[in-house]
Amino acid sequence: MSFETERKKYARQPFKYYEVEVNSVTYKICENVGPVPAGLDAMPLAKSASKRPPRVALEGGIGVRGTISVQFNEGLDYRYFGTVNEPVRFWTHWRARNIGYQGGRISEFSGYIVNGAYDVANFERRDYIIESFSHNASGASITGKDTLKMISGDRAKAPRKSSGILQADILAADTSFTLLPTGVGDLEYPDDGFIRLGDEVVSFTRSADAFTVVRAQYNTLAEDHGINDLAQLCLYYSDNVSDILYNLYTVYADVPAAQINKPQWDDEVTLNLPGLYEALITEPVGVDALAKELCESAPHFQYYDERINKIVLTAIKAPPDLSQCYTAEANILEASTVIKDEPEMRISTVIVRFGQRDPTKKLDDASNYKQGQVRVTPLSIAKYGGVEKYKVINSRWISNGNRAAAIRLAARLGRRFEEMPRAISFNLDPRDADVWTGQPLSINSDLTLRNEAPFDRFCMPVQVLSVGEAQDYQYQALEYTYGAELPEDEDSDDPNYRPVYISGQTIRIEDGAGNPQTLREAYDAVWPDLLAAYNVVFIFDLSAVAGSDDINEYAVITSAGDEFSILTDPILLDVRGLIVGKGGFGANVGGSAGAGGPAVSLADNIRLSNTGTIGGGGGGGNFQVSVDANNANAAGGGGAGFQNSAGGTRSGPNTFSEAEGGSNTSGGDGAFATSSSTQATGGRGGNLGSQGQYGGGLAGAAIALNGYTVTYINTGSILGSVS
Repeated sequence: MSFETERKKYARQPFKYYEVEVNSVTYKICENVGPVPAGLDAMPLAKSASKRPPRVALEGGIGVRGTISVQFNEGLDYRYFGTVNEPVRFWTHWRARNIGYQGGRISEFSGYIVNGAYDVANFERRDYIIESFSHNASGASITGKDTLKMISGDRAKAPRKSSGILQADILAADTSFTLLPTGVGDLEYPDDGFIRLGDEVVSFTRSADAFTVVRAQYNTLAEDHGINDLAQLCLYYSDNVSDILYNLYTVYADVPAAQINKPQWDDEVTLNLPGLYEALITEPVGVDALAKELCESAPHFQYYDERINKIVLTAIKAPPDLSQCYTAEANILEASTVIKDEPEMRISTVIVRFGQRDPTKKLDDASNYKQGQVRVTPLSIAKYGGVEKYKVINSRWISNGNRAAAIRLAARLGRRFEEMPRAISFNLDPRDADVWTGQPLSINSDLTLRNEAPFDRFCMPVQVLSVGEAQDYQYQALEYTYGAELPEDEDSDDPNYRPVYISGQTIRIEDGAGNPQTLREAYDAVWPDLLAAYNVVFIFDLSAVAGSDDINEYAVITSAGDEFSILTDPILLDVRGLIVGKGGFGANVGGSAGAGGPAVSLADNIRLSNTGTIGGGGGGGNFQVSVDANNANAAGGGGAGFQNSAGGTRSGPNTFSEAEGGSNTSGGDGAFATSSSTQATGGRGGNLGSQGQYGGGLAGAAIALNGYTVTYINTGSILGSVS
């Protein structure tokens, strides 16, 4: 070997050392390759190490955690002495001093020393959580897992287990109780929130250990509860995915904030998973289980990036345009490519159940969800011999008012996995290994052919699932397909699209507690911000019957006053169902008919696409009295509108049929009365936008402009005045 070769070898020498930190005490152990490098105070006991890289779970979840197993030689520890004043075995003594080693840190520093000296700038650090330890007379072994181990259900649960118990029995009608042991209120419970007692959820305010409560919250039933029953504090979230996960990880799992790539999380969520997710968690659940639920409900995956020692979050989304393609001729190492079909990952039909009724019930109880979103890809079924492949997600995190999140979830999963993906493994030389776990790239090989004519080689997009490091870099990846958008996907890939869905029968627009809302309040319950570029759309779907229970109140009010003025384009009302005022009541004989109520009130300029019906409530029908004295008198019918306004009830004694209430769209018939020589028919209630018969009640307005403007995209059926 030449002198120059010897000089270069000595000048730049590969080297590894390890730090083992438990209870804030750090032990440094390096390889025994000669003198310990200058500048490094370490014991030369490291023998060998093996690592398993993390593997992401694209279908939702945390995936396989990365692990390291380090073998150490035994040595004598001259810093500590036993009872006979002699040196002791290092690892034997370490174990005795560190019985609580689980949850400690083991870090591998891999790099090189220059001219026999250690410089931290020349090393790459990778951190792991200590999982297990074993030793014998010749040495020891430490196994660690990446930081995501800290969220495991055997270590971290949210909410934490409460210890407060009822001081005495309480009945279903009671509105207060006291908890024991004394002082537990200040120690474990906030000033207000929710508590679970048995299968009942109550809201509370607190003074010391005394609780004032509102019973039977979240569709649970008020029940009697006994002395010593547990009062479990619930955990409530209404936030974006990034902030929910950050709180779960740092508060309930003690994950160091420095190991969470929070800026990257925020950017990814803002761009690809915007909006609020809401849940009331009524009993302690493993943080890993809650994270997996969120991965499925807000479609993304997480993994620990060992290059930067941080947890990364990546949304399931359309693949980017990839200009660089790794080829078998130029990059992929010979005979390293293996391709395997993954038929179990194909999804043709996505079923999302959301709008949890009772948070104390099991998540897999289909009857415990108010709504469902079903997305079927006919092309996927036809292409694979008519075989459907289902993915069912029961989400506690998507609230009843957040169909936008359910649609996005179904669209992202359905598009990402409508094709049966191919798993591909291949090796790259270290010079080409700049793509890492979770990232996309393209592969071109004689084994990667298109699934359609002309069935030629192409640059196949893949997503990296894991990267192993040895002499070469060993990649495991999955074909990155993304199907065409379906009409029901509602532009869910557009980062500026901000839809709010209104479904079913509702008194005005209301929150989960039944309180009326303006459209702006309904927006704020689903989306965390409002920017000028957003396309804000309120979709009253085919099932929607938005109305009012008061003839003096509008069914829909856009805001408290010009609150959407920041938008470049006005809000869009996409009406596919009904927006109707309250129908007027029919007149009793000798009484007056009621007027109909109004439908929409503007406090902002709007765009309107109406393929449904917007109508002011119909006026109630007037009564009719017979022309002679034979008592054939008839009450009027109720007007069309919300809540089927009643017909009159006091007709003459010879009434043959009673007055009818109105339906959502049509007025009800008046009463019919007859006697031996005469008859009377009460006035029919007005249809939407129409006055009641025989000079009955006036109709309500369809749209009150209030000085604002409507830009019509589809006019549809607008019944009643617009002024």
